[in-house]
Amino acid sequence: MMNKMKKILAIAVLLTAAIGAGAQNMYDAITYSQNHYFGTARSMSMGNAVTALGGDLGSVGINPAGSAVSSYGQFVITPGVTISSVSSAYSAEGERAYGPASPLSDTRMNLPNIGFSMNYRTGRSNGVKSVTFSVLSNQTNAYNFASEAFGSNSRTSKIAEFAYSATGYYEDLLRRYSSFNDTDIPWDILTAYQGGMYGPYYADGDYAGVTEAIGRKGDFLFPYVPGALAQTSYLTKRGTKNDLVLNFAANISDRVYFGVNVGLPTARYRYSETFYESAVNPDLFLISFEEGDTYFLRGAYNYMYNANIDGIYAKFGVIVRPTDALRFGASIQTPTAFTISETWQDYASTTFDDPYFDDDETSPTGEYSYSLRSPYRASFGLAYTFGGQGLFSVDYELADYSVMRFSDIRRDRMNSEEFVYVNTVNRYFAGLEHNLRAGLEFKLTPEVAVRAGYTLTTSPERYWTNSSGQIITANDFDYYEDNHTLVTPHYYGDRTQSFAFGLGYSSPGSFFADIAARMTQYPSSTFAPYYTYDSYDSTGTLLTIDSPRVLNERKLWNVSLTLGWRF
Repeated sequence: MMNKMKKILAIAVLLTAAIGAGAQNMYDAITYSQNHYFGTARSMSMGNAVTALGGDLGSVGINPAGSAVSSYGQFVITPGVTISSVSSAYSAEGERAYGPASPLSDTRMNLPNIGFSMNYRTGRSNGVKSVTFSVLSNQTNAYNFASEAFGSNSRTSKIAEFAYSATGYYEDLLRRYSSFNDTDIPWDILTAYQGGMYGPYYADGDYAGVTEAIGRKGDFLFPYVPGALAQTSYLTKRGTKNDLVLNFAANISDRVYFGVNVGLPTARYRYSETFYESAVNPDLFLISFEEGDTYFLRGAYNYMYNANIDGIYAKFGVIVRPTDALRFGASIQTPTAFTISETWQDYASTTFDDPYFDDDETSPTGEYSYSLRSPYRASFGLAYTFGGQGLFSVDYELADYSVMRFSDIRRDRMNSEEFVYVNTVNRYFAGLEHNLRAGLEFKLTPEVAVRAGYTLTTSPERYWTNSSGQIITANDFDYYEDNHTLVTPHYYGDRTQSFAFGLGYSSPGSFFADIAARMTQYPSSTFAPYYTYDSYDSTGTLLTIDSPRVLNERKLWNVSLTLGWRF
């Protein structure tokens, strides 16, 4: 029951992203706030379990005290490659029967880490023995995702769903390009109409898609899909999040290290959703216009969304070394103050056997900016070294997503009317994220080390049981909030797991190099290319089926090479 409910929730997330022009929601906030650390090849190969370890510039973004552990300055650069692998299965009738899965991969170059540190010794044998200044960039997330799924559907249509959603809107408003800015009609509905995807069939405000025929049952006229449609859903996400870190740290008697960061995260997020449908047998899709008759061949709809994100936060950390072999570490990060600038655009086109009737339309480019306060983070770690032969480290990190708040960038008030509802949803339906990291390093020789790491991250999304014993999700809340009381929160139980390994070489001189590979397995997710709507068969019987679903299984591979020099 919970697994299915979680999938339905994921569907609503993407529908909101696809249809909402500049519509902010809890899932946007989670996407922009989450960290999936990269760092240097050494830190990545050890699962980024570096809160108590330090000494590596990949660790500084997690614990600012880490830079003080080294008694030297260093410069590192870490080029890498990220490979997204998504296996997608299509079902034309909701989640009833998925077809065979089709894989799609997407490869992107990245720069997980680059930076330098300067170490200054005070000359003292006790107290503050040295201070360190560092400037670095660490990648904290990758949005790479590409999926493609296809199947045959003879019952519902995305073009027909556009027509159904337009019910009640006057055609005179739908045909005006100025309606994009002068009315509250959703942009996808306007673009679909002006791209030739649907038109009136009975009275003003009743519409049918070009993928539909009109049937009659007594005095009742109804649209229905008259034959099979070949449907393809293509979804991509692109972009990375990187933190520019300005770091100061100090070494006290080689036993206590403390540090502070000013973090300046920057993210570029690109989302594209494209849906194609074409007539398997065009002879079944006769369309009558005032100028004459033609047959529907194919239609395409695309939604593009871009977000440019900038922020600032502070982070404080400490590492304590009670013995030469044992270390404890802790850090805390303030909430990040993000500024987010969005743009979006819709496109629709239709093709007929007579090119005279072909049509297409591109919406204006929408723009909106707002602020977001992300969660605070706290990280705790333990590391133990084995006489110079190796080490083991383990971390636990906690983030509370219920504190996320949207606000209007112009008035800088989180209680702006348009954000009251979504901030309430954040408070109740986003909760704690737990992150467990473990790493192991073993020296094969004084110069060569082998490493392995593991990361487990839980989802912060949750649902509630209300006073009537009903299960309430974030998407139900607007209906139930005034009629029922939320009583007990529950987490969905989704897990993201990463497995990493790597090799390291440290020369007797200043040069060192590390290589790492990591595979991240994400929870399965379900996507609906369009809403479920009231659809009919050729006899006028109302169908009781859901719109299509795409089941995605995602893995992300990262390979990084760090080149470094000590000085």
